[in-house]
Amino acid sequence: MSFEYDDCLKKRRIKPFSRGKTLVQKELETGFSDLERARKTHEEGDYKWATVQIYYSMFHVARALIYI
Repeated sequence: MSFEYDDCLKKRRIKPFSRGKTLVQKELETGFSDLERARKTHEEGDYKWATVQIYYSMFHVARALIYI
C-alpha cells in the first residue's frame, strides 16, 4: 500500500469496512443496471433523467472500486 493510504488509516481519515468486499458485486450490478436504463431513457428522448441515471451508475461503480 502507498504511504498516503497508510497515513490516512493511521489518522482515521479512512476506516476499513469489513463488509465492503461482499458488496462489490451488488454495486457493480446496480451500476450496470442504471447504465442500461439510462440508455433506454436517452433513446426515449428524456435527456435530463438519463443524466441522473448515468450519475447513479457512476456512483455505484465508484463505490465498488472503493470497496475492493
